[in-house]
Amino acid sequence: MKLRVLFVDDEPNVLNGLRLVLRSLRDKWHMAFATSAVEALEILDRETFDVIISDMRMPGMDGGDLLAEVQKRHPHMLRIILSGYSDQVMIMKTVKPAHQFLSKPCNHIELQEVVERSMQLRGVLGNEHVRSILSDVEALPSLPEAYQALETELGRENPSLEYIGDIIEQDLGLTASLLKLVNSSFFGLRRHVSSPHQAVVLLGTETVKSLMLIIELVKRFHVKESLHVDATLLWEHSTFTGHLARCIAAKCQKSKDVVDNAFIAGLLHDVGKLVLLTRFEDEYMQVLDLVRNTDMYILHAEQQVFGTTHAEMGAYLLALWGLPAPVVEAVLLHDAPGIPAESGFTALAAVHVANVLDRQMRIVHEGYKVPQFDMDYLKAAGLDQRIAELSELCREMIESDDGKTCIS
Repeated sequence: MKLRVLFVDDEPNVLNGLRLVLRSLRDKWHMAFATSAVEALEILDRETFDVIISDMRMPGMDGGDLLAEVQKRHPHMLRIILSGYSDQVMIMKTVKPAHQFLSKPCNHIELQEVVERSMQLRGVLGNEHVRSILSDVEALPSLPEAYQALETELGRENPSLEYIGDIIEQDLGLTASLLKLVNSSFFGLRRHVSSPHQAVVLLGTETVKSLMLIIELVKRFHVKESLHVDATLLWEHSTFTGHLARCIAAKCQKSKDVVDNAFIAGLLHDVGKLVLLTRFEDEYMQVLDLVRNTDMYILHAEQQVFGTTHAEMGAYLLALWGLPAPVVEAVLLHDAPGIPAESGFTALAAVHVANVLDRQMRIVHEGYKVPQFDMDYLKAAGLDQRIAELSELCREMIESDDGKTCIS
């Protein structure tokens, strides 16, 4: 089935240009074009679309207002804003209904990659109710403004590390949380980091971005006491899994990209639980009852109650936000990798091992069934003979004097 995409721009020349450069996608995409928000809404009343891509500045109803209306009427749709660089600050503050932002002029290859990457996981969510909730960015946190500003700056030809530090410093709460985490024993830095500028230089932009994201998510989600779930323990498990996954990838001598993706995916692998715990409290109580009173994995209990899992929800949300495909894959499959299409070590391998090891060695909730390794997958990833070695790595990290140092 073709992907159905609606483009909206008040400049006919822009739409004609899109028609021309996207002609090669006609076998994969069904495309429609509207020159105003009103025309776009009329088209949506007649036809169903998967994606809407709108210019921001349009007379009458602008792109932000249009996407807000689409959000109400068609919450399943992926919503993307196209904007000039000078509009970014205003857009980040005012356009909540957008899942993603793309800067003009937008390369058609980049546009295709963003849309298809974001849509590739829609098939994993057959539950329309859940899909609608996940598509509602006002019910879920949108990407932090500082994170979006970072993305914009990093997209420039010569990004400024100093300016990136300035962006982070604009949010005092985020700055304090970031510096506290950066100066923790997780990173084993030999100098005290006193500013976001230093953090960016020492850790790199991708690591800093992922830390910002998890800090914001934990801050915005509030788990009800009636569920008897300690959100602090979930945070500690997520951060430890991220750091252990990073250490595993480094110990296996993988590239910096794989190491970074392993860290980010480990940090975010349980983000779907935050969604379920805070947006579906009553239903998740049923999940917890099944886990606490039967010999059922939490993944299987979620599937029974919701028809989906926290892994699928987290991956879907991260795909909408445009995180790298290896990160999305690792979040989606971290509990049950299965046999990969291609053998070899990926971020998923590091996260799967890190998640299982931490859950096995540090029992967070008595009575919960402890996850096990997928040995067929680990054999394909080349890790089946290294479990003892990686277990010792995890044990050293847990038992070290500071508790969390990466032993490489």
